[in-house]
Amino acid sequence: MRKRLTLHARLTAVAALSALVFSQTLVPAVACQEEAMLVFDASGSMSSARDGMPKIDMARQAAADVLPDLTAKRATGLVTYGGEPGQSCSGVSVRFPPMTGSADLILSELEALHPSGSTPLTEATWAAAQTLRNSGKPGTIVLVTDGKENCGYNACVFGQQMAMAAKNIKVHVIGFFLHAGAEANVACLAQKTGGTYTSVFGLHSLKEALKKTLTCPRIS
Repeated sequence: MRKRLTLHARLTAVAALSALVFSQTLVPAVACQEEAMLVFDASGSMSSARDGMPKIDMARQAAADVLPDLTAKRATGLVTYGGEPGQSCSGVSVRFPPMTGSADLILSELEALHPSGSTPLTEATWAAAQTLRNSGKPGTIVLVTDGKENCGYNACVFGQQMAMAAKNIKVHVIGFFLHAGAEANVACLAQKTGGTYTSVFGLHSLKEALKKTLTCPRIS
């Protein structure tokens, strides 16, 4: 009986060790050292429809589908712009700084937005960068916009300035039904900061772009 118990104990230990090694090999650890800020467009043009749905509703749906999983792993905050009457450029709002599990809070803020106003995306991106700089850690900004900067700034020049002022912050830009003539300037903003530009034209491609830019890097 003693030998059987000893053998059983050894087999159990070997099985447990094998399972641990196997799990560590196949499931890499998630490195979420970088916080993130989502910059969301609520300018007047987001009220126009594509594929039978207002663009802002499509963007809300994409956020609802992917953010619960993404924000569980990466602390994420929110900046919005637009939502002001007329062609106002004063609608930049830092809703909250990065926090883990912020999906419900983000979705609540997005649901309350009513598209109007202009596109002060440069000011909004800088507000997001300032929020990230307060933590002193590397950070990522994901800007979702359906239009070009039209509040007196040059987004490309700003990208160059930001690369010097906030060297550890990248800006990824998602052009949401953005026409070709407006892409170059915001793509330059992303490139100058070491980020990426992605052009999307639907719900599925927007979800994929959000996942690509907000997913935490994985290490083995």
